[in-house]
Amino acid sequence: MGRLYEVTVEKDENVKEKITQYILEQGWEDVYISGAVGSVRNVKLTNPVSAEFPPRVGTTECAGPCEVVAFTGEVMKRERMDPVLEKIYPDKTCPLFIHVHASVGVAGSHMYGGGFHDGYAFRKLRVFLQPLDEQE
Repeated sequence: MGRLYEVTVEKDENVKEKITQYILEQGWEDVYISGAVGSVRNVKLTNPVSAEFPPRVGTTECAGPCEVVAFTGEVMKRERMDPVLEKIYPDKTCPLFIHVHASVGVAGSHMYGGGFHDGYAFRKLRVFLQPLDEQE
């Protein structure tokens, strides 16, 4: 696997937009997100709400600040994404498909997890990326 890179999402920046911008600037097409450290706010997570395939998904909103406990996933050019996932994630505006699973802790030590749909850096979030298409 290739070298590890870090992108820092500063306070109030949109997490997915910052990751997208960084990956497009690097010219990468296939990236593994190995983790993240920091805090986020106003997070939206998705989870299946039906047993059919592909499942319908529901959204859980975590208003306010959250600590990132887990953050892992993949990024690829939209045309390479699984057609089943296209039905679940219908947004076609971004040239990349960012597929991240996250867990966040909120006040009272409550945990939420699922597909990371949206969120903003609370103080700062460091995201660790490994391009899979980079030549060593």
